[in-house]
Amino acid sequence: MIKRWHSSSRVTRSATGGGGGSSSRSQEEEDGDEVPPGHHEVFVGRSRRRYLVGSGLVDHPLFQVLVERTGGSDAGTVVGCEVVLFDHLLWMLENADPQPESLDELVDFYSY
Repeated sequence: MIKRWHSSSRVTRSATGGGGGSSSRSQEEEDGDEVPPGHHEVFVGRSRRRYLVGSGLVDHPLFQVLVERTGGSDAGTVVGCEVVLFDHLLWMLENADPQPESLDELVDFYSY
């Protein structure tokens, strides 16, 4: 679903999953909006695209390992992953629960 914000240059893509605060949004421009309750600000890729990711996804073991591999940042949670792959990762976590035995392989695939 694509929603238009105040300006036509600001696009928010919203994917709603199976509940539990698992929705995520990507903002092409940071517009100073506060982080809604139940979401975490995540910066993805070399471009540091800003995402608002639901707590249900942030707490997922695959997401946690991916963040740990990237390392910390003063700017918040950073994921070292191409943006298009991160979009796929979010879709996968919202729609199909990856099996624990495949987590290492998936982290290797998604990380730089």
